[in-house]
Amino acid sequence: MTQVIGMIEILDPTAEDVPEELGLSDSLPDLKGKVVGLLENRKYHADAFLGELKEVLLDEYDVSKVVYATKFTYSAPCAEDTIESLSEECDVVIHAIAD
Repeated sequence: MTQVIGMIEILDPTAEDVPEELGLSDSLPDLKGKVVGLLENRKYHADAFLGELKEVLLDEYDVSKVVYATKFTYSAPCAEDTIESLSEECDVVIHAIAD
């Protein structure tokens, strides 16, 4: 009688890549004195996250102003007038998602 010996392959689900850390762009070397837009997608806790981020931006990065905007719903594109308003008023916009 012949025995068949099988092989079990165990996969490691952890990421192998080291995340790339990106800084600010050359055209925006720091946020001091800048107007930062925060765009919320209306997912659960996005407002809490952006509220904390607003305080960090004002206290630690010395931004001059934070403009807060929201999308109508997370599943739809942002309204064109919201995008236009943010792009006219802000030096940089952060779009946040949360769950």
